[in-house]
Amino acid sequence: MRFCDNCGNMLIPKNGKLYCKACEEEFELGNDKEGYKIQKKIRHDEKEAAPIVIKEGLRGERISSDDRKAYEDLFSGSEADSY
Repeated sequence: MRFCDNCGNMLIPKNGKLYCKACEEEFELGNDKEGYKIQKKIRHDEKEAAPIVIKEGLRGERISSDDRKAYEDLFSGSEADSY
């Protein structure tokens, strides 16, 4: 297995050469052509969606630690009274 010299992405065999999908560059196979045989192709449905990664997260919508303690005290006190 070889990786792209430009971006480090895995190279795949295509049209007798190694191809990088990220850079769209082609590289020569070299002597070991048998090691680059595709064994299985995975077909993807158009309905499949890639996950969306949010870097910042939901930090602005979280409650503070003081508010959390107040809620915990409130709920732990109401449970003790109900027994």
